[in-house]
Amino acid sequence: MNIYGQGNNALLHGLQVTIEAQGLESLIAATPDEGEEELESFAGMSALLFDVQLRPVTFFKGYSDLMSKMFSMSGDPISVVKGLILLTDHSQVIPLQSGLRASAEFQGGLAIDISGGMEFSLWYRESKTSVNNRSFKVLVESMEPDSLM
Repeated sequence: MNIYGQGNNALLHGLQVTIEAQGLESLIAATPDEGEEELESFAGMSALLFDVQLRPVTFFKGYSDLMSKMFSMSGDPISVVKGLILLTDHSQVIPLQSGLRASAEFQGGLAIDISGGMEFSLWYRESKTSVNNRSFKVLVESMEPDSLM
């Protein structure tokens, strides 16, 4: 999944989320590809945020880890990224025609929460993956004239 932002003829690659899985053929009664017969079962998720590689999250590694997670699973997604990002912090003094000066301040931030989850059913031999993105952007600006005193 890729998320891009565009403005003023510029394109910003904001987010890329990748879900990876290998060695799950035996769980769904499929035949592994040639050369992949001995791969260990693995599932995980990685993310790029503003072209910075974030720490990958491993859902499980190996059949025994998968079984222990299946029996202790709460159904809650695993958080990959959660935090606040300062996008802009700018202050400027603007001279006015009256001779006074005005102080302008701009601050912008982004709150982001990216989480993912995996569900397996050995009985039905299926798996479901989900990626949840939540974000909130805020821009605060203030402008006040300097006092005469």
